[in-house]
Amino acid sequence: MITEAQHIAIIEECNKWYEILASYRAKFNKLKTELYFFAPGKTGTAILEGIEHFHNQFHIQLINIHDLKHEIKHHVTEAQRHPNFGHRIPHHRMKEKLDLLLGYLDKLEMDFHQFVNQ
Repeated sequence: MITEAQHIAIIEECNKWYEILASYRAKFNKLKTELYFFAPGKTGTAILEGIEHFHNQFHIQLINIHDLKHEIKHHVTEAQRHPNFGHRIPHHRMKEKLDLLLGYLDKLEMDFHQFVNQ
């Protein structure tokens, strides 16, 4: 059994996560644009491979962001539909997924900036 305060806290935390992912989506769309401005005229094999790598990673990670946002939205819907059901374990797993994804996204952003500033 979950208290009303716990239920509200879960939903509020999910909404916060959703907003965080929305900001990462915007950030990665900007990084993708930055890559498109960086790429023209580059001819070195290593540079072209790096461009392709980051282009692919940005695309994949934007999909991952979208998918996790969708999972969060579904989690909130289920929490609202069944407020007395124990949502803490699925919520904890979602938090783990979020932390893992954000850690990877931060590293990817750092690697990208190192790449373009070589």
